Amino acid sequence: MNSVLEISPLTRVEGHGCINVLFAGTKVEKVSLSLYESPRFFEALLKGKSYSEVPEIICRICSLCSTVHRICSLLAIEKALDLRVSEQARLYRELILYGGHIQSHALHLFCLVLPDCFDVAGLSGLADKAPQELKRWLQIKAAGNLIQETVGGRTIHPVTLIPGGMGKPVNREGLLKLKESLQRVLPETRQAYELFRSFLPNGDKLATPRYVSVRPEGAAPFLGDSLTMGNGETIPVDSYKNLLREQMAGTGNAKTILVKDEPATVGALARLNLGMPLTPMAATAFEESRMLLTNADIRANNLAQAVELILAVERSLEIVDILLKADFTREEPAGIVPKKSRGSAAVEAPRGVLIHSYSFDGRGICRGADIVTPTVINQAAMERDLLALATHMEGADDEELTDALERLVRAYDPCISCAVHVLRI
Repeated sequence: MNSVLEISPLTRVEGHGCINVLFAGTKVEKVSLSLYESPRFFEALLKGKSYSEVPEIICRICSLCSTVHRICSLLAIEKALDLRVSEQARLYRELILYGGHIQSHALHLFCLVLPDCFDVAGLSGLADKAPQELKRWLQIKAAGNLIQETVGGRTIHPVTLIPGGMGKPVNREGLLKLKESLQRVLPETRQAYELFRSFLPNGDKLATPRYVSVRPEGAAPFLGDSLTMGNGETIPVDSYKNLLREQMAGTGNAKTILVKDEPATVGALARLNLGMPLTPMAATAFEESRMLLTNADIRANNLAQAVELILAVERSLEIVDILLKADFTREEPAGIVPKKSRGSAAVEAPRGVLIHSYSFDGRGICRGADIVTPTVINQAAMERDLLALATHMEGADDEELTDALERLVRAYDPCISCAVHVLRI
């Protein structure tokens, strides 16, 4: 006799979704994942808007991911319009990108994952059982917030990042304040890494993921013009549609993507496995955990994010020192001449590969937009891994199975709000 275990809503994730496990007797027949948060049609909203309006609109897709969406949007627009930004603008964009990673990884690891590790319900339980860890989270996230506020002008939806350049640069006092904050939390990121290293799960290994990431250029690990895979294949971002195949995903409001007809995995774990350049302290942490992270399944993603917390803080300090030494002054953005064109760009968001692609007419009006988010790419892999884990756990009671499947989804760190806009009208 068939029965269904419905896990709804998924808890401690960003957005609304559910899991349905279909049983035939005690055997797992099927597992489906539905991201059912209401779609918001951001791609359609961009049509008819000027290139200058697009970054301001699209960063509203999510508060936590607003900065990386704005940066990716700017890069796509600048590619379409053949704009080159100054070294000052490039450095500030890279710095604020790390601020977003610090915010996001700290929030995910300490607020959404750590309660599982200590078997408590949430932050109130952590306050009783792990107050020192809660304090560490607040300190680390505050450093990410400060980068956003100082460089971007406010904590979410930054205002200083503009097409062709950068608004008012940070003064020396602001940079020194950033440096002090980052130096204070750098040892805390090492402690966070050691904590999450102690919580890796045991038991049956899930499928080895098909990793995909942005191929980094130079010292900027989250930026590049190509996508790369575990088999060594690399393609230009402009050709992303030849690699990523979108399709509707059952009853949910998000599309799902296959890479060469197979599920793919993006995010911190993918980046580390595909050779992302690391800062000295982050490289040491990765070497210590190489056996735990290499070709690992997604449950190692939390540890990978902890390594990236070290990287983001350490690289931020390097950039702040460069900015202090350069003593930049305010500059005018690059001159912009609208033209009929198309441009695509990719950035590593905290959760993985993010792609923005736009087409413009001769007046610089957006005539087409395509946004590919990390959670959309990861959705097929999530469903595959949920089925494998549920099958491994046949015979477990509903409470135990629910807990294990939710933890697996949280390891992917989905941003459902970013995903559900991709249903077109």
